[in-house]
Amino acid sequence: MKKFLVFIERKPGFSGNSIPEHRQFIQSLRDNDILVSAGGFNDQTGGAYVLQAHSLESATQTMKQDPMYMENECIYTIKEWNVQ
Repeated sequence: MKKFLVFIERKPGFSGNSIPEHRQFIQSLRDNDILVSAGGFNDQTGGAYVLQAHSLESATQTMKQDPMYMENECIYTIKEWNVQ
């Protein structure tokens, strides 16, 4: 399976209201062996996670289920990542 880096950058008006749901979403990815790694940035500007998927389209569909993505308070970028 391929790996995809999801980079999250908070927008200036970020409220944080969806953080609990976002954390539940991340845990569900972990429980289903989709998540490789995840974490927030120390400067509180966002975070990133690494997904396993067969294609960019599949990884993007998974990312779009993230509650913080749906709240539109962050900028999400996804890239296929050749990490070992």
